[in-house]
Amino acid sequence: MIVKKKLNNNAILAINKNGIDIILTGNGIGFNVKRGQEVNKLKIERTYKLDTQDNQNKLIQVATEVPYEYLKFTDSIVRELKSNLKIKLDDNIYIALTDHIYFAVSRFKKDNDNINTSLLWEVEDIYPDEYKEAVKTLKKINAFFNITLPIEEARMLTFHIVDNLKKNYQKIDTGTAIKTITDILNIVKYFFNIEYNVNSFNYVRFVIHLRFLTRRILYGEKEDENTLFFYDQLSQKMPQAFKCTLKIVDYIRKTRKVELSKSEQAYLTIHIQRIILNNI
Repeated sequence: MIVKKKLNNNAILAINKNGIDIILTGNGIGFNVKRGQEVNKLKIERTYKLDTQDNQNKLIQVATEVPYEYLKFTDSIVRELKSNLKIKLDDNIYIALTDHIYFAVSRFKKDNDNINTSLLWEVEDIYPDEYKEAVKTLKKINAFFNITLPIEEARMLTFHIVDNLKKNYQKIDTGTAIKTITDILNIVKYFFNIEYNVNSFNYVRFVIHLRFLTRRILYGEKEDENTLFFYDQLSQKMPQAFKCTLKIVDYIRKTRKVELSKSEQAYLTIHIQRIILNNI
């Protein structure tokens, strides 16, 4: 491998044997090196080969501008996330998470100020596993950098984890997904003037259903129009739940330009009915 450019004392841009640009990091790997030199392989701690040139350029910028300790810290966090959640993450998370942590720590040290995360209040219910790991990550950040970022920061970290889940389908805007789920939950909440029992089995099942529903809506997946035999009976047997479902149908039509199938309407009605019974 040949040095193409020194980014800082702990990061270089190099060319591998296949002629592909890669980013190498390691303590002192960039110290006193020049373009065209052979890379000292003993100093390589991490190799980054991102999927697009745009992401590669963004990581180069992060590696150039952000202290090495942040990139190294993020790398350890990403490894733990992959192991604990048993998931694959897009390499873009190294850019997003390193940049976010650096910004959050710098902001705190400068004026002890924190951004408003109120719009993400449902994150811990919608993505419980990812949120738990985000809380652990937050504790590690506070301990490593000797600061006290508030628990609200875990919601933003969850956002980054979910947004960089590696899937075989196109990525969606996690913020839009969370807002859609939250809006639907609020439609039901205010229609029946209830407070959710977030620990109840029916609430958890409802949120899981909404996660998959929202995914189908935002991916543009077509739901099979297998009309359930009891669909026509819903307006009589579950009248209030069905009326609430129609409000959700109208909301999705107006905001996402998607028509929910009768099957999806039926499943929504059943979930809503369970929520109602849970609050009687």
